[in-house]
Order: sequence, then structure tokens, then C-alpha cells
Amino acid sequence: MQIKLFEFNSVRVNTYLIYEEVKEAILIDCGASTKKECVELREFIDFHHLKLKHLINTHLHFDHVLGNHFIYETYGLRPQYHQLEESMPDLKIQATIFGFPIDYQPIIADCYLNEGDIISLFGDITLKTFLTAGHSPGSLSFYCEKSNCMFTGDALFYHDIGRTDLWGGNQDILINSIKNKIFTLPNNTKIFPGHGQSSTVKEEKQHNPYLHT
Repeated sequence: MQIKLFEFNSVRVNTYLIYEEVKEAILIDCGASTKKECVELREFIDFHHLKLKHLINTHLHFDHVLGNHFIYETYGLRPQYHQLEESMPDLKIQATIFGFPIDYQPIIADCYLNEGDIISLFGDITLKTFLTAGHSPGSLSFYCEKSNCMFTGDALFYHDIGRTDLWGGNQDILINSIKNKIFTLPNNTKIFPGHGQSSTVKEEKQHNPYLHT
């Protein structure tokens, strides 16, 4: 399994393109917000002759979904996410609060994802869905046992956790999600967060100031 990281938009969102030799791919948190970023993403997909199978979102904060409309227009894919995320203010309100003027057309879900759902990628490689709420009401993380890694969105970062002062955020719930969901995985599980550098479960158990166990 190959993982290509793109860092998109002014909030520097980590967009992950996961693909394999069979040329199928899945996109997590497409934050491409400019023509240049969209071209960069499309050219990589075209160069590697990839077929996108899934577009998934860890949550629906505006910086993580800015590329959803481009993906829908270009590849015909609608996003998959947890239904609770639709309880948050729409993207234009979010962007106004953060001072980011955007021109975005929301794309309705292809389907909703829930705790324990399995997303088939290619061959025997799958992603297992974990509900890791706290940063937002329906924040999801996705675990690939075969490749020993988890995509945590804004739930868990390198030596940090997601902010909880936004809509539906709750620090106690977030810390509980991390300790009782993410920290149940093997210590050498690699963490791919929504912003910043990667980490491991062991690293965060030992050195994350919010999560000493």
C-alpha cells in the first residue's frame, strides 16, 4: 500500500491518497482549494493511472472538505462521513468565523459511515472505521491493520490533540475517544493526522502532554 501526502489550502490540511499496484485508490480529507492544488492532485492520479474508489472525510470542518466538489465534478464520487457531522454549521458560516472567504458547493454524502464499518480498498486491504468524537460530533478515524496505520483526522496530532472549542467539541469526550479507541491499537501503529507530522501510538502515549497514561 502506498500513501501519498498532499498538504492543501491555507490551513495546511493533510490530504491522503492511498493506492496500490492494482491502480485503485482512496482519498481521505480532500482539502484542495485552488486550481493549482486541484491540478496537482489530478496530475498525480493521472500519472499513476489510478482509479478513485472512495472519497472519505474524517469530519466536515471546512478545511477538510474544500476539494470534495472538485472530486465529484472530476470523478463522480460523493463523500462518505458520519451523519452527526451534518449537525454542524454549514461551510460558509464556518469559513466566515475563521476569516476564510470561500466559494464552495456542498456535496451530499454517498453514504454514512459508522463505528465498525469496513471500507474495502484493494485485495485484502481494508480500513476499519472508529468513531473518535470530541473534536467534532462525528469525527472518524480509519485503521488499516494490514499496513499498521491509522488516519486520525483532527482527533490526534503529534504531541497534541484537536481543538474542542468549536461546534460540538468536548475535550473529555475527545480524550476518552483517544484513550479507549486509538490507544487500544498496537504501540507501533503509525498515526497519520489531519495536520502536521506523523507519529505512533507509543509516541503519543509516552509524550503527548494531554494523554499521559
